[in-house]
Amino acid sequence: MTKSYYGEILDFRSRGQIWEEYRRASEPFDPLVVEEIDCLLPMPDRSGVLIITEDDILISEQSPLTTLQAFSFAHCFPDHKILSSALQDIGHFGKYKFPWACPYFSLCPMEGGSNSVWINPLKIENVHAYGGLHYVELLNGIKVAIPIQRYYALVRSEIACGILAAIRQDHFHFSMYGDQPLDYLDLPNTSFGRSLKKRPLLKAFVTQKYEVHRRYQRARFLHYYQELAETPQEIDWENWH
Repeated sequence: MTKSYYGEILDFRSRGQIWEEYRRASEPFDPLVVEEIDCLLPMPDRSGVLIITEDDILISEQSPLTTLQAFSFAHCFPDHKILSSALQDIGHFGKYKFPWACPYFSLCPMEGGSNSVWINPLKIENVHAYGGLHYVELLNGIKVAIPIQRYYALVRSEIACGILAAIRQDHFHFSMYGDQPLDYLDLPNTSFGRSLKKRPLLKAFVTQKYEVHRRYQRARFLHYYQELAETPQEIDWENWH
């Protein structure tokens, strides 16, 4: 892909030549190969999503949530639907529009609904406004339009980072030590990263140690127990992780 396209803005709400350039440069998405996702955004004129990583552009024919579900299953990461239920029960991270998260990174939705843009907050250089359009500039230079202003992108990124820090505190309790969420995050030294450091959810944990893990395991048990009790013949045992 020519570097000149890195200066243009990917807007999932409108078609443009830039989308054709990215499609031609993309490779099929293999969830077993990908380790970290920078951004996931729906295609403007067809089903499927572009998956942006640090070095690659990938394409999936599935919806954003189905693509993330396949990625979670491939790596035995938390199921987003079950994790959202646990986070809602905890009550400190809002009531809807929950991020996708695993012990290694998180993705925050930039709007509600099944076709949201999902962005890794630790990969954001900054959020800009141009002619009434708001867009995220990623650390790799790619620019992605978002439907919200910088402040709201900051709030959603704060929640995603707060959840990531809580999961890391639970998961890496023998290898990572800290007293506050910032101790578990590698925030980039960027304008957006410096703004994130000032957010309240990253200054002090709002959950007890192991609380997210325990709530998730309880929600997971209840989820599969209900499926087993009501429709055992419809359970996809391959996805029971």
